[in-house]
Amino acid sequence: MNREPLRELTTDEIAAYRRDGAVCVRAMFDRDWIRRLRAATDAHLARPGPLAQDFDDGRFFGDKYMWTTNAAFRTFVFDSPAAGIAAAVMESAKVNFFFDHLLVKEPGGARATPWHQDQPYWQVDGWQVCSLWLPLDPVTRDSGAAEYVCGSHLWGKWYEPQSFGVRRDYRAGGEAMPDIDTMRDRYEILSWDTEPGDVVIHHGRVVHGAHANVTRDRRRRALATRWTGDDARFAPRPKAPPIIRDPGIAAGAPMDCDLFPVVWPRAA
Repeated sequence: MNREPLRELTTDEIAAYRRDGAVCVRAMFDRDWIRRLRAATDAHLARPGPLAQDFDDGRFFGDKYMWTTNAAFRTFVFDSPAAGIAAAVMESAKVNFFFDHLLVKEPGGARATPWHQDQPYWQVDGWQVCSLWLPLDPVTRDSGAAEYVCGSHLWGKWYEPQSFGVRRDYRAGGEAMPDIDTMRDRYEILSWDTEPGDVVIHHGRVVHGAHANVTRDRRRRALATRWTGDDARFAPRPKAPPIIRDPGIAAGAPMDCDLFPVVWPRAA
């Protein structure tokens, strides 16, 4: 399994992340990572964690903080190229791991992921916040590809979180998300077909969603890992989704703690 990216990020890819809020970077993780994470995903589906959610009658599943109990996900956090990639796109000297998020859409699902920003759900403030979305299966529009409203992280907006399944009150002091689908012609919307080993990197404030998996026979397993940089600070939000445990740091403090470990630069 590769500890360093299979190639360096280009200046154009880093500039695209900064400008657009999302970029697809091809062929960064080797097949050994994909095989290991597929096996870990399927084992976890059989025994999900306490924060697991079923959004669509078993066809859209999510879970978080797998790394705290599962060795394969933990190894990915500390030994994969992910932290270095996050450091490069965020242009950050330090990177903390925030949490991992498993997102599985089985064939025949009817539920799309609604348009949303990530950061209003999360207990973190700062600009240097990103996600690496790693597909474990080939992904197309029909099987649940994500879409990103180009440049929306630069709008200066903080949108109220959307419920993905069972109605939940996630108030975060934001405004209502515009109806992107009825105004698609007003925006440039980015989306990519992806192969295992590619990674889509997006900013915590970019507006995005994802299609349902309407195929009959193709799974869409993906591991999203969340990362923070130099300027990130812990920001408890009373209505935010729960974290796995109290991180033991004060509001406004840097993210450094056992639950949000510093993983870049790597320890010698």
